Amino acid sequence: MTHMHIPDGILPIWLWLAGFLVMSLVLAFSFYRVRGMDTKKKVPLLGALSAVMLVGMTLPVLPGYHINLTVVTGILMGPSLGMVAAFVTNVILSLMGHGGITVIGLNTLLVGSETVLGHLLFTLLKRLPVFWRAAVATVLTLFITTLMLVGIVAVSHLDPEVLHQGEEHGNEILNGSVSTFAWMALSLGAVGWLIEAAITGAVVRFIAQVKPDLLGHDLHRSPGRKG
Repeated sequence: MTHMHIPDGILPIWLWLAGFLVMSLVLAFSFYRVRGMDTKKKVPLLGALSAVMLVGMTLPVLPGYHINLTVVTGILMGPSLGMVAAFVTNVILSLMGHGGITVIGLNTLLVGSETVLGHLLFTLLKRLPVFWRAAVATVLTLFITTLMLVGIVAVSHLDPEVLHQGEEHGNEILNGSVSTFAWMALSLGAVGWLIEAAITGAVVRFIAQVKPDLLGHDLHRSPGRKG
């Protein structure tokens, strides 16, 4: 939901460079964390889930809405490999024209944050049935990352209207535009959150029934094993 389809040359240089810098640090830490994992099992799953995310982000489920399936990826892969999957997906998306090369860093951080938050929230919500664990984790995750998206728009100080106004009223117009964007992103985005939550909950519940070991060792203690 939070993937930015912004072409190159729009965002200020300092912002997308900062995105690449932070992304590089996060990826370096993620690769460090995965060194001791069983790559024979994880790498094929990484490729499969990256492909699923890629398809989800390019095919609309409703006009103006597409799914990310990032929370599913985070739940199955964990935070570190989830971030790697986000990077791979965003590189391919940028080569397909879904956002410029310069926004790979910011997009990876946004989408990767969804995998990290989704995994953490799913882990914390152990008292809920599996479906609702995944669904609630998805809604909370997308709400937080939408706020992150609004923050990026706010600090970028870019708005088409501002470019045509005098410096005297520029900040006033920009603040109004950001407020409007935030309201639209949260209100319209909420519909997408519910769609993604329903899909994520159904997928995770199905996996819990046919391959529960993919969801971690704590699943047998959750009351949602069957739900």
